[in-house]
Amino acid sequence: MGEFGRYSYFTRKCFDQYLSWNFKKNFSGIYTSGSSQLENLSDPLLFVSNHVSWWDGFFLFELQRRIRPKARLFTIALKETCEKNPILTRMGVLPLEPGKVASLTALLKHLKFLRHEGRAEEFTAAFFPQGRIRPSFASELGFQRGIEGIVKALSPITIVPIGIHIEPMIGKKPTAVLQIEEPISCVNVKTADEYELKVRKALGYIHQTLFHSGEKLDSPFERWST
Repeated sequence: MGEFGRYSYFTRKCFDQYLSWNFKKNFSGIYTSGSSQLENLSDPLLFVSNHVSWWDGFFLFELQRRIRPKARLFTIALKETCEKNPILTRMGVLPLEPGKVASLTALLKHLKFLRHEGRAEEFTAAFFPQGRIRPSFASELGFQRGIEGIVKALSPITIVPIGIHIEPMIGKKPTAVLQIEEPISCVNVKTADEYELKVRKALGYIHQTLFHSGEKLDSPFERWST
Protein backbone atom coordinates (compact mmCIF):
# COMPACT_ATOMS: atom_id res chain seq x y z
CA MET A 1 0.00 0.00 0.00
CA GLY A 2 3.06 2.27 0.44
CA GLU A 3 2.24 5.90 1.17
CA PHE A 4 -1.51 5.28 0.99
CA GLY A 5 -2.80 4.63 4.50
CA ARG A 6 -5.19 1.87 5.52
CA TYR A 7 -8.77 3.14 5.77
CA SER A 8 -10.28 3.07 9.27
CA TYR A 9 -14.07 3.20 9.60
CA PHE A 10 -13.69 3.81 13.34
CA THR A 11 -11.43 6.82 12.79
CA ARG A 12 -13.82 8.28 10.24
CA LYS A 13 -16.84 7.75 12.52
CA CYS A 14 -15.12 9.52 15.41
CA PHE A 15 -13.99 12.31 13.13
CA ASP A 16 -17.53 12.81 11.81
CA GLN A 17 -18.69 13.53 15.36
CA TYR A 18 -15.80 15.94 15.88
CA LEU A 19 -16.59 17.58 12.54
CA SER A 20 -20.24 18.09 13.48
CA TRP A 21 -19.14 19.94 16.61
CA ASN A 22 -16.71 22.05 14.58
CA PHE A 23 -19.38 23.01 12.05
CA LYS A 24 -21.62 24.25 14.86
CA LYS A 25 -18.72 26.14 16.42
CA ASN A 26 -17.55 27.87 13.25
CA PHE A 27 -20.61 28.39 11.02
CA SER A 28 -23.98 30.04 11.42
CA GLY A 29 -25.32 27.44 9.01
CA ILE A 30 -24.46 25.18 6.10
CA TYR A 31 -26.92 25.13 3.20
CA THR A 32 -27.14 22.84 0.18
CA SER A 33 -29.22 22.53 -2.94
CA GLY A 34 -29.41 19.62 -5.38
CA SER A 35 -28.28 16.78 -3.10
CA SER A 36 -31.53 14.88 -3.70
CA GLN A 37 -30.24 14.12 -7.22
CA LEU A 38 -27.60 11.85 -5.69
CA GLU A 39 -29.72 9.78 -3.34
CA ASN A 40 -30.69 6.97 -5.71
CA LEU A 41 -27.57 6.79 -7.86
CA SER A 42 -25.86 3.40 -7.93
CA ASP A 43 -22.86 4.51 -10.00
CA PRO A 44 -19.40 5.34 -8.67
CA LEU A 45 -19.24 9.09 -8.02
CA LEU A 46 -16.53 11.73 -8.34
CA PHE A 47 -17.17 15.07 -6.63
CA VAL A 48 -15.49 17.85 -8.62
CA SER A 49 -15.49 21.16 -6.77
CA ASN A 50 -13.96 24.59 -6.59
CA HIS A 51 -11.59 25.29 -3.70
CA VAL A 52 -12.46 28.36 -1.68
CA SER A 53 -11.38 27.51 1.89
CA TRP A 54 -9.66 25.14 4.31
CA TRP A 55 -13.10 23.65 5.06
CA ASP A 56 -13.97 22.41 1.57
CA GLY A 57 -12.82 18.81 1.95
CA PHE A 58 -14.77 18.50 5.18
CA PHE A 59 -17.95 19.82 3.54
CA LEU A 60 -17.62 16.96 1.04
CA PHE A 61 -17.03 14.49 3.91
CA GLU A 62 -20.39 15.54 5.32
CA LEU A 63 -22.12 15.43 1.92
CA GLN A 64 -20.89 11.86 1.35
CA ARG A 65 -21.97 10.82 4.85
CA ARG A 66 -25.50 12.05 4.17
CA ILE A 67 -26.03 10.59 0.70
CA ARG A 68 -23.90 7.42 0.96
CA PRO A 69 -23.39 6.57 4.65
CA LYS A 70 -21.92 3.15 3.86
CA ALA A 71 -19.38 4.45 1.36
CA ARG A 72 -15.79 5.50 1.85
CA LEU A 73 -14.82 8.90 0.46
CA PHE A 74 -11.40 9.09 -1.17
CA THR A 75 -10.16 12.67 -1.42
CA ILE A 76 -6.99 13.70 -3.25
CA ALA A 77 -4.85 16.20 -1.33
CA LEU A 78 -1.32 17.56 -1.27
CA LYS A 79 1.26 15.18 0.14
CA GLU A 80 2.46 17.99 2.42
CA THR A 81 -1.01 18.27 3.95
CA CYS A 82 -1.17 14.53 4.59
CA GLU A 83 2.27 14.53 6.23
CA LYS A 84 1.24 17.35 8.58
CA ASN A 85 -2.06 15.61 9.40
CA PRO A 86 -1.43 11.84 9.22
CA ILE A 87 -4.93 11.06 10.52
CA LEU A 88 -6.27 12.13 7.12
CA THR A 89 -4.79 9.11 5.34
CA ARG A 90 -6.81 6.85 7.68
CA MET A 91 -9.97 8.53 6.39
CA GLY A 92 -9.38 8.03 2.69
CA VAL A 93 -7.29 11.11 1.90
CA LEU A 94 -4.78 10.22 -0.81
CA PRO A 95 -1.49 12.18 -1.10
CA LEU A 96 -0.29 13.71 -4.33
CA GLU A 97 3.02 15.53 -4.86
CA PRO A 98 2.50 18.07 -7.68
CA GLY A 99 5.04 17.93 -10.46
CA LYS A 100 6.23 14.44 -9.53
CA VAL A 101 5.43 11.90 -12.25
CA ALA A 102 6.03 8.97 -9.91
CA SER A 103 3.57 10.38 -7.37
CA LEU A 104 0.85 10.86 -10.01
CA THR A 105 1.46 7.40 -11.46
CA ALA A 106 1.15 5.79 -8.02
CA LEU A 107 -2.02 7.75 -7.27
CA LEU A 108 -3.74 6.76 -10.52
CA LYS A 109 -2.81 3.12 -10.01
CA HIS A 110 -4.20 3.18 -6.48
CA LEU A 111 -7.41 4.91 -7.61
CA LYS A 112 -7.99 2.19 -10.21
CA PHE A 113 -7.56 -0.44 -7.51
CA LEU A 114 -10.00 1.29 -5.15
CA ARG A 115 -12.52 1.86 -7.94
CA HIS A 116 -12.80 -1.87 -8.64
CA GLU A 117 -12.19 -3.16 -5.11
CA GLY A 118 -15.77 -2.98 -3.83
CA ARG A 119 -19.30 -2.37 -4.99
CA ALA A 120 -19.83 0.48 -7.46
CA GLU A 121 -22.54 2.15 -5.38
CA GLU A 122 -20.16 2.47 -2.43
CA PHE A 123 -17.28 4.17 -4.26
CA THR A 124 -17.08 7.95 -3.95
CA ALA A 125 -14.08 10.18 -4.62
CA ALA A 126 -13.42 13.92 -4.48
CA PHE A 127 -10.98 16.23 -6.24
CA PHE A 128 -10.33 19.97 -6.27
CA PRO A 129 -8.77 20.65 -9.70
CA GLN A 130 -7.81 24.28 -9.02
CA GLY A 131 -4.48 23.49 -7.42
CA ARG A 132 -4.84 26.46 -5.07
CA ILE A 133 -7.55 28.33 -3.23
CA ARG A 134 -9.38 31.08 -5.15
CA PRO A 135 -12.45 33.24 -4.36
CA SER A 136 -15.67 31.68 -5.61
CA PHE A 137 -16.42 34.79 -7.66
CA ALA A 138 -13.16 34.60 -9.64
CA SER A 139 -13.81 34.88 -13.37
CA GLU A 140 -11.56 31.86 -13.93
CA LEU A 141 -11.06 29.08 -11.38
CA GLY A 142 -7.97 27.70 -13.07
CA PHE A 143 -8.83 23.99 -13.21
CA GLN A 144 -5.70 21.97 -13.98
CA ARG A 145 -5.54 19.14 -16.50
CA GLY A 146 -4.81 16.59 -13.79
CA ILE A 147 -8.57 16.11 -13.48
CA GLU A 148 -8.58 14.55 -16.94
CA GLY A 149 -6.16 11.80 -15.92
CA ILE A 150 -8.06 11.10 -12.72
CA VAL A 151 -11.36 10.75 -14.56
CA LYS A 152 -9.72 8.45 -17.10
CA ALA A 153 -8.35 6.26 -14.31
CA LEU A 154 -11.75 6.00 -12.63
CA SER A 155 -13.93 5.58 -15.74
CA PRO A 156 -16.68 4.70 -16.08
CA ILE A 157 -17.75 7.11 -13.34
CA THR A 158 -20.41 9.76 -12.79
CA ILE A 159 -19.17 13.31 -12.22
CA VAL A 160 -20.88 15.51 -9.63
CA PRO A 161 -20.02 19.22 -10.14
CA ILE A 162 -20.20 21.13 -6.84
CA GLY A 163 -19.94 24.84 -6.15
CA ILE A 164 -18.82 25.97 -2.68
CA HIS A 165 -19.21 29.52 -1.38
CA ILE A 166 -18.77 31.05 2.08
CA GLU A 167 -20.66 34.25 2.89
CA PRO A 168 -20.32 36.48 6.02
CA MET A 169 -24.09 37.24 6.21
CA ILE A 170 -25.33 39.00 9.39
CA GLY A 171 -23.95 36.85 12.22
CA LYS A 172 -20.49 36.61 13.76
CA LYS A 173 -20.01 33.28 12.01
CA PRO A 174 -20.07 32.86 8.22
CA THR A 175 -22.55 30.78 6.24
CA ALA A 176 -21.44 28.02 3.86
CA VAL A 177 -23.42 27.25 0.71
CA LEU A 178 -23.07 24.22 -1.56
CA GLN A 179 -24.78 23.87 -4.93
CA ILE A 180 -24.80 20.36 -6.41
CA GLU A 181 -25.28 20.39 -10.17
CA GLU A 182 -26.87 17.60 -12.21
CA PRO A 183 -24.60 14.50 -12.27
CA ILE A 184 -23.05 13.88 -15.66
CA SER A 185 -21.38 10.98 -17.44
CA CYS A 186 -17.61 11.22 -17.84
CA VAL A 187 -18.21 10.31 -21.48
CA ASN A 188 -19.94 13.65 -22.09
CA VAL A 189 -17.43 15.94 -20.35
CA LYS A 190 -13.75 15.37 -21.11
CA THR A 191 -11.60 18.47 -20.55
CA ALA A 192 -10.59 20.51 -17.51
CA ASP A 193 -12.24 23.59 -19.05
CA GLU A 194 -15.54 21.74 -19.39
CA TYR A 195 -15.43 20.62 -15.75
CA GLU A 196 -14.68 24.16 -14.67
CA LEU A 197 -17.63 25.47 -16.68
CA LYS A 198 -19.98 23.11 -14.83
CA VAL A 199 -18.68 24.22 -11.43
CA ARG A 200 -18.83 27.90 -12.39
CA LYS A 201 -22.48 27.35 -13.31
CA ALA A 202 -23.10 26.07 -9.77
CA LEU A 203 -21.32 29.07 -8.28
CA GLY A 204 -23.27 31.43 -10.50
CA TYR A 205 -26.50 29.99 -9.15
CA ILE A 206 -25.31 30.53 -5.56
CA HIS A 207 -24.28 34.13 -6.25
CA GLN A 208 -27.56 34.90 -8.01
CA THR A 209 -29.59 33.41 -5.17
CA LEU A 210 -27.67 35.41 -2.57
CA PHE A 211 -28.14 38.57 -4.62
CA HIS A 212 -31.92 38.12 -4.58
CA SER A 213 -32.40 36.62 -1.12
CA GLY A 214 -29.97 38.82 0.78
CA GLU A 215 -29.45 37.71 4.36
CA LYS A 216 -31.96 34.85 4.21
CA LEU A 217 -31.56 31.76 2.06
CA ASP A 218 -34.85 30.33 0.91
CA SER A 219 -35.90 27.23 -1.04
CA PRO A 220 -34.41 25.31 -2.80
CA PHE A 221 -31.52 25.61 -0.33
CA GLU A 222 -31.88 23.46 2.75
CA ARG A 223 -29.99 23.88 5.99
CA TRP A 224 -27.94 20.95 7.24
CA SER A 225 -28.76 19.86 10.74
CA THR A 226 -25.34 19.08 12.26
